[in-house]
Amino acid sequence: MELTPAQRLAVSQPWGARTLITAGAGAGKTTTLIHRLEYLTGTEELKAAEILVLTFSRAATRELRERIDRDAESARRVRAQTFDSWALSVLRLENPQRDALAGTSYADRITMATNAIAADVLEASEFGVPAHVIIDEVQDLVGVRREMVETLLDQHRDNCGFTIVGDAAQSIYGFQVEDPSERAGEVNRFICWVRNSFGDELTEVTLSDNFRTRTPLSRIALPFGAALQNLPGDSGEAAKQAQAIHTELCATLAGTEYFGSLTDDFTLASLREFDGTSAILCRDNGQVLYLSQCLHAQGVEHRMQQSPTARPAPSWIADLLLSTSAAGLTHERFDSLGVVPGNFDSNRVWTALRRCAAGPRGSLDLEALHRALTNHALPDELTAAPAHRLLISTVHRAKGLEFDRVLIVEPQALSDRPDVDVPDEARLLYVAMTRARDDIYKFARPETWNLRKHKQTDRWYTKGAQNWARNGIELDDRDVCHEIPPGSGESVAAHEGTQQYLRINVHIGDAVELHRLHDLPATDTETPPYGIFHAGRSIGVASEQFRRSLWHVLKLNRTYNVQRWPCRITDVRIDTLETVAGPRNLTERLGLGDRGVWLAPRLSGLGRFDWTHATSLPEGHRHP
Repeated sequence: MELTPAQRLAVSQPWGARTLITAGAGAGKTTTLIHRLEYLTGTEELKAAEILVLTFSRAATRELRERIDRDAESARRVRAQTFDSWALSVLRLENPQRDALAGTSYADRITMATNAIAADVLEASEFGVPAHVIIDEVQDLVGVRREMVETLLDQHRDNCGFTIVGDAAQSIYGFQVEDPSERAGEVNRFICWVRNSFGDELTEVTLSDNFRTRTPLSRIALPFGAALQNLPGDSGEAAKQAQAIHTELCATLAGTEYFGSLTDDFTLASLREFDGTSAILCRDNGQVLYLSQCLHAQGVEHRMQQSPTARPAPSWIADLLLSTSAAGLTHERFDSLGVVPGNFDSNRVWTALRRCAAGPRGSLDLEALHRALTNHALPDELTAAPAHRLLISTVHRAKGLEFDRVLIVEPQALSDRPDVDVPDEARLLYVAMTRARDDIYKFARPETWNLRKHKQTDRWYTKGAQNWARNGIELDDRDVCHEIPPGSGESVAAHEGTQQYLRINVHIGDAVELHRLHDLPATDTETPPYGIFHAGRSIGVASEQFRRSLWHVLKLNRTYNVQRWPCRITDVRIDTLETVAGPRNLTERLGLGDRGVWLAPRLSGLGRFDWTHATSLPEGHRHP
């Protein structure tokens, strides 16, 4: 692709330059960043380890990694990381033996990393301070992440250049700031800080062309970008102008065609048979869970976009570690094992693995790989979910992605939501309407009156006609026990058999059920244990965190004593199979080898409570 004059200006800045790129939706920012990396590593002769690339999501990291592998030459070894992943790397630089992060939140880790940067931990690291930092989507840097990046750039302003890219019209993460009175002030705060801090040293470049859209329909929202970028600083006036923009965006969306009903055969066929990529974009994850349940009921294969904090290690890593007793692998030996699935590029996987577990003479250190698994330190591109031609996602989680066809759930009127952040809603609808390459359809808003978000557990649950009734709960990546390998009993054969069953019989999207195993909770603030069953076969047990979350959802108020628990929880799905790392002596004792790894399911979906139906369980399990 031939670069525009503005792109060439941004690309050709020297390594020590401070560059701010303002780029609208589809303006070719990823292409610009790829060429920028090539320029830094080629013409400016920076080493890959001297460049730090930060992105917001693992999906964005994977996309950037794929583009680098496809289009770059000298920049092939540059690594992109999410902010959260890099914060963990900083903490391990500060203390390589750090193992006390399990009880900390992502915000806590970011804050700890900020303090470490301020204490000059990067100066003492193997690679030192990065010579150049590239940051994508900087308009969404708010709260603790903004503070971390500001500390990095300010602490090392004398020997660190940067290239940052942003679009104020797509600033949609203000909700991460808990105090509503502070949210408006976070919009564009980082960009203002950069301008004020670096003044005349800053080179600003605007990318105004659009390379994403291929049809007039996919361009219908682009004219609203400039107005959203230039909302006034006064919150009252900003809300007034954003209200008008939101109204116009809604009217524009209303002019598109309805996609159809999920009970219509033609609509379902178009979802199943479309050759390109499609996305159904929702306002919240309650809508995502509901629509996913509907699609599963109609047999339509799809994927729900994962939480940005979900980092499942792919199942083939367990197969890799268990396929050899060697301490390390050459590239040739790695390829000969054939454990990498066909939809992965083996060379890219090898390069990614070597980033976290490099051995001598170009080999892969399998002991270091086990440590990376234990510390959840695999490269982001390895933990990103594989692409699917039909994705259901919130608009927030689809940020930075693009699709051939986008179905947008009709937004609720702002007048029905008195406490809503109006500028945020306008920007959110704009982001949704700028994800399409070709087609945009409006999609009827589902009836989710019975879905509520439980604040204490951060889970969606289903209520009944009466407010006190509880009919279901959201299942997510926190809900499978990882303390011991799944098995229907304590025998070696049981654990070996379950691992083989998972490998052969369990697939993404399969239905599973949770069965209450007995009536004796371990504590007063959790339910009894639940087993996870696939086609009647035990494949794991629910985690303590799930049992506590279920207890909290069932506890209607402070004085209510929870004494009744669902017999079964149905409509649960397999999100993926993941590799879990644990003690080597445990897996050896259970007949699963001495590598300290095993497979476990990861769950998703909106589970439905069955209060009365207790099925017979396999021998060795107790039931009500």
